Amino acid sequence: MLNRQDKEELVIRLHQEGKTIREIAHIVHLSFTDIGKIIRKLSGQNNNYGIDLKDKSIEIQAIYLFSIGKTPLEIAIELNLPASEVHELQEEFWALNQLHDLAFAYGEIKNFLPSFLNLFHSLKKYGMLNEEYLSSFLKYAGVELPELTYRIQQLANEVIDLESKKKQSIDALVQLGDTLDWYHRNIKLNRQILSDLDKKINQKQNTLNKKTD
Repeated sequence: MLNRQDKEELVIRLHQEGKTIREIAHIVHLSFTDIGKIIRKLSGQNNNYGIDLKDKSIEIQAIYLFSIGKTPLEIAIELNLPASEVHELQEEFWALNQLHDLAFAYGEIKNFLPSFLNLFHSLKKYGMLNEEYLSSFLKYAGVELPELTYRIQQLANEVIDLESKKKQSIDALVQLGDTLDWYHRNIKLNRQILSDLDKKINQKQNTLNKKTD
């Protein structure tokens, strides 16, 4: 484990070797701010940025802060800028660093960025973040996915239709069951009536037989 002095000496050595602040941070495990302070201390610079920005425009200050690894949130707070302006300056910074495609892509997907990040993390989690899987993914997304989506919608509609028919059949069975119950009750009632009539007939017949005798 390196103590504070050891880390400062390592930062100085890596800086003199030409390492970037990001590379130094990865090696030494210090924040960009701490590394910047050490480098400024080495060069005798006492301002906040390592260079004199007091007479520079807000745009130049923001681009410089991006170049030393500041986050959009930190820049928005430090320069008192709205989020929309910080994002525009970030795109400008990317373009200046020959990252035109990144700036263009961000402009296209920024409203859906959480979903794209979820997709990225899912592909990475399942080991699918490589050319083979991405080519297959693009094939399905560009050609087969619309067809599959249409087919899924058709199947969903068929399921809804079958569910409706199933409900109609259940309702019909319930109605038929009620009708059968009504018939069964009537048959039982008529049997009881017939049984009572048979008893009365037998009683009458017995009475007649006695009178005849």
